[in-house]
Amino acid sequence: MYRIITVDLDGTLLSPENKITKYTEKIIKLLINKGLFIVFASGRHHIDMMYIRDNLNIRIFMITSNGAKVYNLDNKLIFENNLDVEIAFKLASLKYFESDIITQIYRNNQWYINNSKIENNFCPSLSLLKHEYFYLDRFNFSKVSKIFYTSNNLEKLCALEKYIITLLGDKVNVNFSIPGCLEVISGKTSKGHGLKLISNILGVSLKECITFGNGMNDYDMLSISGKPCIMENSDSRLKKILPYAEIIGNNADDSVAVFLEKMFITSNH
Repeated sequence: MYRIITVDLDGTLLSPENKITKYTEKIIKLLINKGLFIVFASGRHHIDMMYIRDNLNIRIFMITSNGAKVYNLDNKLIFENNLDVEIAFKLASLKYFESDIITQIYRNNQWYINNSKIENNFCPSLSLLKHEYFYLDRFNFSKVSKIFYTSNNLEKLCALEKYIITLLGDKVNVNFSIPGCLEVISGKTSKGHGLKLISNILGVSLKECITFGNGMNDYDMLSISGKPCIMENSDSRLKKILPYAEIIGNNADDSVAVFLEKMFITSNH
């Protein structure tokens, strides 16, 4: 049976209003009471994920910034891997002067951007953090956990993805979390790497993991899990490369909670 439940947030566990519904909250708490381990795995900043967790008043593992930081049940940072300083500078420079792409940086507890045009898929409401502007010539590129690019020009972002892979190879992990958001972290980490670490700590096999996601940044954690489940609203590329994953429904319908209730709660009566 499955003992670790790993779940992405945006487009998966969260409703389209970026909330955890009362029903989903109830199911998560029932599962924790049954002794299951819950892992939230997201591209979001650790501060935003801690806020979601603390609002639910639960003890969970967290894989934040796509794996750049991993926290245990006691909120202790148990893994951290930031971008190399030269690589972070290179990534921040690539599209710094491009008017229809926003370059965004997570560094320590801060969020930095180079422009804030709403039409470039800028979503300040998704974070508690207050963004600040960064300037290439006077920014400290140490301790950068993630650099990401948002735009409504998907062609440019796809070309940028290819270019970064050609330029930096396996020194980075580069993936779309949603079509308008291209995310880059150190090549030494990923959501899957975080899940392996947690399964080792708990002494639970990856075969005993059930994992939910909807973006390309979820692929590696889905592919190593005993049971990968993907959303109806998933990236079409994810559906293609995981043809054996179960498609469970839309995030607008509490589909993760509905699936988990059937699997772990009502099936036991």
